[in-house]
Amino acid sequence: MFENVNPKDLDEGRKYLMSGSVGGGLPIIVDSGKGAVIKDTTGKEYIDCTSQAWTYNIGVSHPRVIEAVQEQISKITHVRTSFETVPKLLLLKKLGELAPKNLKKISFCLHGSVANESAMKLAITNNPDGMVFLTPFEGYSGRTLATIAASWPYHPLNRLFSAYMGNVVRIPNAYCYRCPFGLEYPKCGIMCAEYVKTMIERGVEPVTAIIIEPMQASGGMIPPPPEYLKRIREICNEFGILLIFDEIQTGFGRLGAMFASELYDVYPDILTFGKAIAGGFPLAGVMQRDDLKPPEPASDSFTFAHFPVSFAAAIATLDVIQEEGLIEKAVKMGAYFTGRLKELQEKYETIGDIRGPGLMIGIELVKDRKTKQPANDVCHNIVKEAVSHGVIFGESKFKGLGNVLKIKPPLVISEAQAYRVLEVFEMLLKKYS
Repeated sequence: MFENVNPKDLDEGRKYLMSGSVGGGLPIIVDSGKGAVIKDTTGKEYIDCTSQAWTYNIGVSHPRVIEAVQEQISKITHVRTSFETVPKLLLLKKLGELAPKNLKKISFCLHGSVANESAMKLAITNNPDGMVFLTPFEGYSGRTLATIAASWPYHPLNRLFSAYMGNVVRIPNAYCYRCPFGLEYPKCGIMCAEYVKTMIERGVEPVTAIIIEPMQASGGMIPPPPEYLKRIREICNEFGILLIFDEIQTGFGRLGAMFASELYDVYPDILTFGKAIAGGFPLAGVMQRDDLKPPEPASDSFTFAHFPVSFAAAIATLDVIQEEGLIEKAVKMGAYFTGRLKELQEKYETIGDIRGPGLMIGIELVKDRKTKQPANDVCHNIVKEAVSHGVIFGESKFKGLGNVLKIKPPLVISEAQAYRVLEVFEMLLKKYS
C-alpha cells in the first residue's frame, strides 16, 4: 500500500500537521523495525534508546505480538464495553495473577494520561472528603486537563491552564543529587518524606491522595532512596490518604522487576500501567486494591477501552516477557550500561550523575561538578546529533529544557548494540563538553 510513495505527497501531508500532539522533531520517517532497531524509509537503521516512548520493552514488531494481532483482527477489531470477549477475560486473568499484592481489580483505557485521571477519580470516590492531590516536584502524570497539573507546572506552556490546576499541590521530591533541602543522604533523615507529613498536618486542604512515580521518569530519571517510598506509605496510612503509583513507565520489566512496587517492596492502593504492556499497541489501565469501592457505572467508561486487538497483543507481550527472561535481561544489560558509564564518568567531568536501575538509565550532564550547573545544551546537542550516527537517545522534560540524557532501549538490546550506543555517546560527549 505504501510502496513507491511520491515524496511530494508526503510534503503536502506535512503542511497540514498541527503541532502539539504529534510532532516532527526528528528527521526520520519510520518505516519498520525489529528488536532494538527501527529503520527509516531510506533503509537507514537506528538503535532506539527510547523504545518509541518506552513502549517496546519486548522489542519492535515481535513476531508473537504480530501473530496474535493478526489472528484477532481477522475476527473483530472493536467491541463495546458492555460485552465480554475471550482476549479481555484472558488478559484480566494474566494481569490479576501478576498484579502486586492485593491490587486485583483492573480496568482499561488506551492512554497513560487517561489511566492517571481514572486513578484520580477512583481516589475521590474512596476519599470524598479530600480536596487536593499531592505530587512531587519534577513529577509527570500526563497531559489531560486533569493530569497536566501534576506535570511540570513551572513550564510556561502549562501556565495557560493554571486556572484548572488548583487540585494539585507539589511536594519536595526525593532527588538526592539535587536535594531540595540542601542535605546529604543518608544523614538527611529522609527530610523530603518528613516534610510531606508536616504539609499534611499543617495544610489547609484535606488530601485525597499522593500520586507518585516510583522512579521519576520524564522529570529526570530520579530513583528515590530505599527508605523514601516506605515512609510515604507509612504517612498515607497514618492520615488515611490513598497512595497512587504511576507505573506507566516503570512497569513490565523496565527496572528489572515486573513492577517497581515489587522492586521497592512498597505497595500502593492504586496503580496505573500502560506503555509497554501491549508490545506497541495502545493500552493502559488501573489496578486497585480489591477492597476499594469501584467507580460508579458509566463514571469512567471509554468507547475504545475494550479493544480486543490490544488485549491480544498484551497477552502475547506478557508471555514474551516471562518466557524470554526479559526481566533478568534488563538487570544484566542495565548493569552493563551503568558499569561502562561509570568508567566514562572518571574520564569526563560533564557526567555528574548516573542513575538506574535496570534499563531505565539517566545520565545527568553538568558544566561543573561542584556547582552542578545543568548542561542542557550539551544534552540537547548529543541527542540531536546522535541520530545521524544511528542512535536515538531521550532527554528529560521538554526539548532543550532538561540536562538528563535517557537510555531506555528495548529489553532485548544486545551487548554489541549497547557498545555502539556508548561509543556514540562518548564521541559526542567529547565533542560538546
